[in-house]
Amino acid sequence: MPEIQSDKNTDTLEISIFEVVGFFKKYLLVLIAAAILSAIIGVAFSFLLAKKYTAQTILLPELGSSRNSSFFSMALGAGSDPSGKLVPELYPNILSTIPFGQYLLKIPVVDENDVSYPSLESYMAKDSSQSLLSRLLSFGRTPNKSPKALTSNPNVKILAFTPKQERMVNAAKGLVQATVGTTDGIITIESEMTDPVVAAMVVDASEKYLIDYVSDYTISKTTQQVDFLQKRVGEAKKRQQSAEYALQAYRDTHRNTFLNVARIEEQRLQAEYVLSQAIYSDLSTKLEQFKIREKEEKPVFKVLEPVRVPIAKSSPKRLFIAIIFSVLGIFITLTYIVFFKEKLHKQLV
Repeated sequence: MPEIQSDKNTDTLEISIFEVVGFFKKYLLVLIAAAILSAIIGVAFSFLLAKKYTAQTILLPELGSSRNSSFFSMALGAGSDPSGKLVPELYPNILSTIPFGQYLLKIPVVDENDVSYPSLESYMAKDSSQSLLSRLLSFGRTPNKSPKALTSNPNVKILAFTPKQERMVNAAKGLVQATVGTTDGIITIESEMTDPVVAAMVVDASEKYLIDYVSDYTISKTTQQVDFLQKRVGEAKKRQQSAEYALQAYRDTHRNTFLNVARIEEQRLQAEYVLSQAIYSDLSTKLEQFKIREKEEKPVFKVLEPVRVPIAKSSPKRLFIAIIFSVLGIFITLTYIVFFKEKLHKQLV
C-alpha cells in the first residue's frame, strides 16, 4: 500500500512515482486476470447479440453544381447549373424524410428463407409482439388514433400518424444510411439488418427512390412545359381540322359561284386555315424541342458498386466488444481496490 504523505503546514498531498509503480506491480496480475475474464465475458455476450449484415451500393452522380460553391451562393443561384440539378450534398436528406419511410414500408420483400412478405412493414411487424416490459413502458401513452378531421378529408395534405405508425416510419427510414464523399461526390447507400436479403432489397429500393426523386426534380419544369404544349398541340390540331373542313365544305357548296361576296368568304376561310396550320406546326416544333430537352436534362447516375447480398456479417464485432469489456473490467477492478480494499479515499479525507 503506497503511503500518502501530508504536509500539515501546506495541506498538500504528495505521492511519489515509485509508490504508484509499486501499487500497480502489486495488483498487476489481478488487473490482467480481470481484463482477460472481462474479455471472455464480452465475447460470450457477443454471441447473444443478433448477427447483422450490411448491404450497400456506390453511385457516381452527375454533379449539378460546383462543389466549391458555398451554400449561400447556391441558394441564390450563383455558381449553380442552369438546369436546376440538386447538389449531391442534399441526397442524404432525401433518404431521411417521412415520405421515404412511407415508400420503404410499402415495398415487397423476400427474406433469406425465401419467405415472401407483401411489404416491408409486414416483415418488420412479424417480431414486434410486445413484451411485458414494453407494455409497461407504453402504459399511459397516447392511444393509436389519428385525428379524423385530417384523415377523412381528401383535400387536406397534412400527415397524421398514430404512435405505432410514427414508430414504423421512423424505423423504416432509419434502416438506410447515405453518405456523400467530400472530395469526389461519390454516394454510398447502405443498410444493416439481421436478414442479408432484405437488407439488399432495401438498398436497391433506396437507390431507385433517390434516382427517381432527383430525376423528377431536375426535369419537373421541362415536363410541365411538355404537358402544357401537348394540350395546346391537341387544341391546335382540332382548330386546324375544323378550319380545313369549313373551307372544303364551303368550296363544295359554292363550286359554281362567281359572286365577289362568296370569294371574300372563301378567302377568309382560307386565311383561317393557313393561320391554324401555322400555329399547329409551330407548337408541334416546340413540343419536339422540349421532349428532346427533357431527355437531355435527365440526370445520369453511374453505378460503381451494384447491390449484392452480403455474406459476411458486419456486427457484432467480437474483438471490439472484448476490448470494451476489458477496459470496463480493469476500471471496475481498480475502483474496487482503491475504494474497498485499500480504502485510499479515507486516507485522502
